[in-house]
Amino acid sequence: MTMESTVSTALSMPIHSSVLWLIPFLPLFGAILNGATGRRARNPKLVDAIALGSMALSFLLVLCCFAQLLGQAPENRSVNQTLWSWFELGGAKVLGGVTQNTMAWAYKFDPLSGAMALLVTGVGFLIHLFSTGYMAEERNDGTYYRFMAYLNLFVFSMLNLVLGANMIIMFLGWEGVGLCSYLLIGFYFEREYAAIAGKKAFVTNRIGDFGFLIGFFLIFMIFGATDFDTLMGMTRGILAMPQITLFGITHAPTWWFNLIGCCLFVGACGKSAQIPLYVWLPDAMAGPTPVSALIHAATMVTSGLYMITRMNFIYINAPVALSLVLFIGALTAIVAASMGLAQYDIKKVLAYSTVSQLGFMFMGMGAGAFSAGMFHVFTHAFFKAALFLGSGSVIMACHHEQDMRNMGGLRKHMPWTFASMGIATLAIAGIFPFSGFFSKDEILWKVFEGWYSGGSTLSLLAWIMGMLAAFMTAFYMVRLMVMTFYGDYRGAGHADPYGLTVPSEVVHHAAPDDGHGHDAHGHDAHGHGHAHVPTEVPWNMWLPVAILAGLALIGGFLNIPHSLHWIGSSHFSEWISPLLFQTGAHHAHEGAPAIEYILMGVATLVWAPGAMLLAWVFYAQDPSWARPKAFVKRFPELFEWVNAKYYVDEFYEAAFIGPCKQLGAQLWAFDSLAVDGMVNGAARFTLIISHACHWFDANIVDGLVNLVAWILQQISLGFRKFQSGRVQNYAFVKFLA
Repeated sequence: MTMESTVSTALSMPIHSSVLWLIPFLPLFGAILNGATGRRARNPKLVDAIALGSMALSFLLVLCCFAQLLGQAPENRSVNQTLWSWFELGGAKVLGGVTQNTMAWAYKFDPLSGAMALLVTGVGFLIHLFSTGYMAEERNDGTYYRFMAYLNLFVFSMLNLVLGANMIIMFLGWEGVGLCSYLLIGFYFEREYAAIAGKKAFVTNRIGDFGFLIGFFLIFMIFGATDFDTLMGMTRGILAMPQITLFGITHAPTWWFNLIGCCLFVGACGKSAQIPLYVWLPDAMAGPTPVSALIHAATMVTSGLYMITRMNFIYINAPVALSLVLFIGALTAIVAASMGLAQYDIKKVLAYSTVSQLGFMFMGMGAGAFSAGMFHVFTHAFFKAALFLGSGSVIMACHHEQDMRNMGGLRKHMPWTFASMGIATLAIAGIFPFSGFFSKDEILWKVFEGWYSGGSTLSLLAWIMGMLAAFMTAFYMVRLMVMTFYGDYRGAGHADPYGLTVPSEVVHHAAPDDGHGHDAHGHDAHGHGHAHVPTEVPWNMWLPVAILAGLALIGGFLNIPHSLHWIGSSHFSEWISPLLFQTGAHHAHEGAPAIEYILMGVATLVWAPGAMLLAWVFYAQDPSWARPKAFVKRFPELFEWVNAKYYVDEFYEAAFIGPCKQLGAQLWAFDSLAVDGMVNGAARFTLIISHACHWFDANIVDGLVNLVAWILQQISLGFRKFQSGRVQNYAFVKFLA
């Protein structure tokens, strides 16, 4: 039986569309128009119309395609479009022999990519709308068009990633979001810290992309194809092979799948900020707050999770790779959550929260619960985008102050922002019936079930780490809310009876070496003075936050766990289930609901509320914060380590970055002194030889030639006297002869 005979498409009757390409290309057109005309036009309203209009039209097209899928049978839910054949790869030698492959620029709108497109365009539009109010200073200084063009380009890249019908288009979007993150994080490139943060994100992701490319090449060598439907259709035939030999190495198919899964996961660690490649994401705070919301909620950080879900046919047959994903996810969740406990910069708290929540998502993937992990992607997008945009509103109202110690009492001045961030906080803490309860707790249950059903101890360890991370999450989020919204306002010269404030670092050209990464808007950018009182932000800022908070409140009901079937159905899991590779194994533990109810109740009624109550006692009950101060005084080294993020950046600097810089300097010195020295020496030697040859030619060769000419001239002069032309002289000579 040939390998081609094993190929079967995952969807039997795909629908073809002629407008699918407009979904990603409309934001691209917006980016091109604003980039080409924005600087000359200097019309922020025109920039808004182009940027928001392209996003709105793209979102509407996604809704139309999504509605089209809803009307189809589950096995037929796929809308495809091939734009053109990009390039042909002829005569490629792969496992099945020599293959002729045409790489097509093609899009695929199925339940997974459609849901992601809905998320990217919907949340992306709200972030664009928020930016029209937040970037007030840039609207006047001529850089606003560039910012909105970058946002549109980011969305175009992300839509290519999720809608690509093959790994080539996915990788195009994969690299595109990496480029756009560099442009947006380093938007204030004239400030050194922003330029460094942009480069850090770019280089860190290139490290991850190296592993991704190796995995991609191995897939092509084994399958001889890049189309996702073809790859899934060939998987059973590949697994049926007794052995696979590549590059002289022979192993069972599962061994190769494990290798591919680990390589692809390296790329996911870069894009989705997992240990050890998470360090770029907290520094991404150097960009404007809307960038933080876009990167941390709806776009770049979800890339790795989408990729793993799309490649689930690899991972479900790669137990070692799944175990690695589970362990790294759990480790990232607890380590990042602990870092968030000791941060004072409001955006840094949310940044480490994002890293931690991504760890939860990877835990779900590692447990084989792809739908649970992906559902947390969606609920997290709702409440984390609300939190980031809400923090942006707070920062703007507090005159671009980001240190929570210099805030307080804002709930009286910013009721919409307070309510929206409060709902998002309850969601991320996992309180019933907010969305985080249905997604994060489902992940924790699936991880626990992996051990409870007779699985490995690793699952139990991961569950314990996840529970500790969940406790820390609830604690630091209530800490953030209390320090920001409760008590009395402490900023801008207001009364501070307990001495909680610290010197403000909000300077227009500040270089936050301490890692605060302020947005770097000027003091007077929004017309506030030093003795101002915070006020609620304009409607175009609080409305997107409120919409996202509403989604964080009700979004969880889209995927009710089976144990709570009396509330509703697991719509999301059923929606994407046709795209998941079916192994035939039955993973559910029928006797589990009892223990599941116990764990569920403990998590939402005891564990998370206990952490929230502890934070309330520490920071709200005592407005002087005496308890946390006493804890820091008792364990100063512990606090210093956590506040310094365990000195991971310093370790990387000493162990990798510093030696690489030294190696680079030495290679530069060798190149400039040795290589260039030899080249320049050869050039100098050549010049000396040429000068010597010129002298020899001018003085010796030409001299000898001239000497011969002179001798002949002298001889000719002698004979000339005998050739006078006088008859008398000739007669005289003849007489003498």
